[in-house]
Amino acid sequence: MSKVFNKIEGKITAGKIEKGVDKLKNTSLEELSKQLDKVDRGELRKKISELDVEKIKEMKIDVKEIKSRLTAADIEKIKKLAGKDSDLIMKKFNELS
Repeated sequence: MSKVFNKIEGKITAGKIEKGVDKLKNTSLEELSKQLDKVDRGELRKKISELDVEKIKEMKIDVKEIKSRLTAADIEKIKKLAGKDSDLIMKKFNELS
Protein backbone atom coordinates (compact mmCIF):
# COMPACT_ATOMS: atom_id res chain seq x y z
CA MET A 1 0.00 0.00 0.00
CA SER A 2 2.89 2.33 0.80
CA LYS A 3 4.24 1.90 -2.73
CA VAL A 4 0.90 2.98 -4.18
CA PHE A 5 0.90 6.14 -2.06
CA ASN A 6 4.51 6.89 -3.02
CA LYS A 7 3.63 6.49 -6.68
CA ILE A 8 0.62 8.80 -6.34
CA GLU A 9 2.69 11.33 -4.41
CA GLY A 10 5.35 11.19 -7.13
CA LYS A 11 2.77 11.83 -9.87
CA ILE A 12 1.30 14.77 -7.96
CA THR A 13 4.74 16.23 -7.24
CA ALA A 14 5.85 15.77 -10.86
CA GLY A 15 2.69 17.57 -12.01
CA LYS A 16 3.36 20.43 -9.60
CA ILE A 17 6.95 20.70 -10.79
CA GLU A 18 5.83 20.74 -14.42
CA LYS A 19 3.27 23.44 -13.66
CA GLY A 20 5.90 25.40 -11.72
CA VAL A 21 8.40 25.31 -14.59
CA ASP A 22 5.72 26.49 -17.02
CA LYS A 23 4.66 29.25 -14.65
CA LEU A 24 8.29 30.31 -14.14
CA LYS A 25 8.79 30.61 -17.89
CA ASN A 26 5.50 32.34 -18.69
CA THR A 27 4.85 34.65 -15.74
CA SER A 28 6.52 37.94 -14.89
CA LEU A 29 8.79 38.21 -11.88
CA GLU A 30 6.37 40.71 -10.31
CA GLU A 31 3.37 38.39 -10.67
CA LEU A 32 5.33 35.39 -9.35
CA SER A 33 6.47 37.50 -6.39
CA LYS A 34 2.86 38.41 -5.56
CA GLN A 35 1.86 34.75 -5.71
CA LEU A 36 4.82 33.68 -3.57
CA ASP A 37 3.88 36.26 -0.92
CA LYS A 38 0.77 34.15 -0.27
CA VAL A 39 2.85 31.02 0.48
CA ASP A 40 4.08 30.05 3.93
CA ARG A 41 7.84 30.26 3.40
CA GLY A 42 8.54 28.21 6.52
CA GLU A 43 6.46 25.35 5.15
CA LEU A 44 8.12 25.73 1.76
CA ARG A 45 11.60 25.57 3.33
CA LYS A 46 10.54 22.46 5.25
CA LYS A 47 9.30 20.73 2.07
CA ILE A 48 12.49 21.64 0.21
CA SER A 49 14.64 20.36 3.07
CA GLU A 50 12.78 17.02 3.01
CA LEU A 51 13.68 16.40 -0.62
CA ASP A 52 16.65 14.17 -1.25
CA VAL A 53 18.02 12.12 -4.13
CA GLU A 54 16.37 8.91 -2.90
CA LYS A 55 12.96 10.53 -2.55
CA ILE A 56 13.28 12.00 -6.05
CA LYS A 57 14.19 8.56 -7.43
CA GLU A 58 11.23 6.97 -5.64
CA MET A 59 8.92 9.55 -7.20
CA LYS A 60 10.50 8.87 -10.61
CA ILE A 61 11.15 12.56 -11.26
CA ASP A 62 13.71 13.23 -13.99
CA VAL A 63 15.71 16.10 -12.49
CA LYS A 64 18.09 16.25 -15.46
CA GLU A 65 15.17 16.73 -17.84
CA ILE A 66 13.73 19.49 -15.68
CA LYS A 67 17.10 21.22 -15.36
CA SER A 68 17.62 21.00 -19.12
CA ARG A 69 14.48 23.10 -19.62
CA LEU A 70 15.68 25.88 -17.33
CA THR A 71 17.73 28.71 -18.80
CA ALA A 72 20.22 30.90 -16.97
CA ALA A 73 17.51 33.60 -16.92
CA ASP A 74 15.11 31.13 -15.27
CA ILE A 75 17.71 30.33 -12.59
CA GLU A 76 18.22 34.04 -11.92
CA LYS A 77 14.45 34.47 -11.62
CA ILE A 78 14.38 31.65 -9.05
CA LYS A 79 17.19 33.29 -7.06
CA LYS A 80 15.39 36.65 -7.04
CA LEU A 81 12.11 35.05 -5.98
CA ALA A 82 13.83 33.03 -3.24
CA GLY A 83 15.38 36.17 -1.76
CA LYS A 84 17.08 35.32 1.54
CA ASP A 85 16.43 31.62 0.88
CA SER A 86 18.27 31.62 -2.45
CA ASP A 87 21.35 29.87 -1.00
CA LEU A 88 19.18 27.05 0.39
CA ILE A 89 17.26 26.74 -2.86
CA MET A 90 20.35 26.67 -5.06
CA LYS A 91 22.15 24.22 -2.76
CA LYS A 92 19.21 21.82 -2.93
CA PHE A 93 18.87 22.39 -6.68
CA ASN A 94 22.52 21.38 -7.17
CA GLU A 95 22.33 18.42 -4.74
CA LEU A 96 19.46 16.82 -6.65
CA SER A 97 21.24 16.42 -9.98
